Amino acid sequence: MKIGAVGDIALTHDYDVVYHARGPGYPFDLVRDILLEHDILIGNLEAPFCLGGEVYPERLSLRAHPGYVNGLKDAGFTSLIVGNNHILDYREKAFFETLDLLDSHGILRCGAGRDLAEANRPVITEKDGISVGILSRCDVTIKTPFYASENFRGLAPLNLMQLEEDVRSLRSKVDVVIVVLHWGVEDWQYPAPDQVEKAHRIIDAGADLVIGHHPHVLQGIEKYRNGYIAYSMGNFLFSDLDWRWANEEGEIKRAILKMSRIRKQTGILSIDVTKEGIGSVRMIPCLIGNDLRVSPIKNTFLSDMGM
Repeated sequence: MKIGAVGDIALTHDYDVVYHARGPGYPFDLVRDILLEHDILIGNLEAPFCLGGEVYPERLSLRAHPGYVNGLKDAGFTSLIVGNNHILDYREKAFFETLDLLDSHGILRCGAGRDLAEANRPVITEKDGISVGILSRCDVTIKTPFYASENFRGLAPLNLMQLEEDVRSLRSKVDVVIVVLHWGVEDWQYPAPDQVEKAHRIIDAGADLVIGHHPHVLQGIEKYRNGYIAYSMGNFLFSDLDWRWANEEGEIKRAILKMSRIRKQTGILSIDVTKEGIGSVRMIPCLIGNDLRVSPIKNTFLSDMGM
């Protein structure tokens, strides 16, 4: 089996123009063949699907045209992480509609739900006799009420001791365990020491692979014991952001956030697995172009990990 993973997918702002001009498949055109080589393909859905709705005050909010779900499906995405700090930007209606839209298109989701139990629940898939379980948690500070509780919708928070128990439980049911974490500090090119410690503990508990995102830039890949840790997968599809909001006095404010070159550097993590676990890991280096499509690039430093 071949598993693929990418970072943040935020088909927002400038992607609205792309959608109406080129259709939902355009951003994936140059890497679709590579993506479709994978039996399981995982990405972080960084924006809810909606055309309107209510936002939280003074918060940079992201949203994607619902039609983009077809582009994601056609590009081969089988599992999307919804446990991140933007999935509830347009509040409950858009959040629930996003969950339902993914379900109706047969795309598995984890990391958030209608209550804590659903948010914590793993997704399990099987291909050619190999079973894979995916758990997802969020570990970033969010000022708005995004985290789930027993009777409240939202994200699955990272409780390390509970996650270790969940990994051990899942380990007994599947051949391969993947833990996806929304964590870290934006624009940091290296993980913090406590992230390294946490990732090692998750591998020690029985995970084969830990995948991170949130910093919007690529970080390193570590082989630890029998597992691998990709601390941050960076952005996969992201655009400049034109942020407009009203302050407490009702004044309209505006900020334009431009994508730096380092934020445009991305990749596709490609993992070969057997029933015994991970066989090989490589990074296929890519770049987000000015046309908002992601394309592969030749770079031996990134593509040959020596693994």
